[in-house]
Amino acid sequence: MRNITLCHPRLQTLAAELIKECEKQGLQIKIGETLRTKEEQDALYAQGRTKPGKKVTNARGTTYSSYHQWGTAFDIYRADGKDAFNDNDGFFSKVGAIGISLGLEWGGNWKSIPDKPHFQLPDWGSSTSGIKKKFKTPEQFMKTWPKEEKKAIPTGWRHDAHGWWWQNEDGSWVASDWRLINHHHYLFGANGYIRTGWHRWNPDTKQVDPADGSGDWYYLQEDGDLQGACWHSKTNGAMEVWYVEK
Repeated sequence: MRNITLCHPRLQTLAAELIKECEKQGLQIKIGETLRTKEEQDALYAQGRTKPGKKVTNARGTTYSSYHQWGTAFDIYRADGKDAFNDNDGFFSKVGAIGISLGLEWGGNWKSIPDKPHFQLPDWGSSTSGIKKKFKTPEQFMKTWPKEEKKAIPTGWRHDAHGWWWQNEDGSWVASDWRLINHHHYLFGANGYIRTGWHRWNPDTKQVDPADGSGDWYYLQEDGDLQGACWHSKTNGAMEVWYVEK
């Protein structure tokens, strides 16, 4: 799952702070994996064991051995236009240092299967033995969460070397869809970035510039303060930026 609002309230706050501090240092990140089900965790555990691929975790789902199952962990990936997990430039170590300074435990420091995109609350130790002993199951643990601490990631425009995207309060973003923002329509591609210039949109398949050539053409502002805003035709046939009274 990629919804940070499903996680522990304090983790939500720290995730928002991590994104903010990384932005200050020119490191563009997005939230990836958050809460996982038992089945999702078991599927990851099987990789490199009973399923193809290399081992990515030592945590079984059936024994609640991942903090992702407890809502106290999340993964990040880089969103600066480069490969999401490219670390040739030490990107994840830089983000890891920021996370540690905020009070998070960073998976990049683990000896067995280091996990550089991973962050978690440090309260119960690196393994889940302590939290399991105290709360038994994730469901019982979640009943103790203080609702008043709950804070969401700020909603709004985000920008990196690849372009602009709109971040939702749960850490996700708009993709393959239109969004009305401040009286203007914006079209977002499959990767979450706004489109500019001429593009086709197929509402049936929810695709931008489908390979089969289907869909209607739209023109989207190419630069300036309203970059990405959709244009439309006036009654006299001339075109202008579309302003929606709403």
